[in-house]
Amino acid sequence: MTNDDGIESRGLLALRHALASVGDTYVVAPETNQSAVGHGKTLMRPLRVRERTLADGSTGWSVDGSPTDAVSLAFLGYFDVAFDLVASGINYGANIGDDITYSGTVSAAMEGAINGCPALAVSQEYYEHPDFTLAARAAYVAAVNVLEQGLPAAHLLNVNVPAIGVEECQGFEVTRMGKRVYEDTLVQRIDPRGIPYYWIGGPPPSGIGEAGTDYTALIERRVSITPIQLDLTAHASLEALAGWHWALPLPVEPAEEADSRYEQRLDELVEAQADPELERR
Repeated sequence: MTNDDGIESRGLLALRHALASVGDTYVVAPETNQSAVGHGKTLMRPLRVRERTLADGSTGWSVDGSPTDAVSLAFLGYFDVAFDLVASGINYGANIGDDITYSGTVSAAMEGAINGCPALAVSQEYYEHPDFTLAARAAYVAAVNVLEQGLPAAHLLNVNVPAIGVEECQGFEVTRMGKRVYEDTLVQRIDPRGIPYYWIGGPPPSGIGEAGTDYTALIERRVSITPIQLDLTAHASLEALAGWHWALPLPVEPAEEADSRYEQRLDELVEAQADPELERR
């Protein structure tokens, strides 16, 4: 289990409690909040891992890197065991539609899929003091289904949960990715030395309401289950693109050579005006 909110997140602890009965569990997560870092992996500096005591007294491990780093360490042998499932979350805030391109939570699950392991990411709509009861139960149901039914290679599940009580939930829905609408703004501030710095801010994103999407499922108080594949090929465009002109262009001669050839041609034209034989040629 991992996340992108950091090793001390209550959502991660709720996920551990939800899946504790499923099998032996290992919790390894970023040392600090790594929200919206995407699928970044640390390659240009060493990583440091610390054994931690979580709030419930259980043991976890923190990594001074990204969610992807946490999963990579596990699959590269840090624990010297094999894994049957990667579960990432429970994230503070939904990861629906275009969010998955930014989400460290989803990227951690992707890293599991890249390593040939079934994986799921669990996120909950954000509100100030979240109750993760519904999300924890949804995570359990999703995990058991994945372990019992399996997933195709290089696939994962993206689970999004509305911020409501269990009794208000309208069930599960298998969905496709919806369309997010972002209203980001650039906020400028001035530091004590008079130098400007910037925040990317703005209101929470909305979305386009379409039946069958993860966004609409949350609005209608259902848990959204979206299958995601690592193959991002736009198969619908393959045939059209194959009909484009893909021949390499002829080499472009240097400007000096082009000027020289131009001057030579001018000389030939001048000679042709004086020599009928050259003019015919």
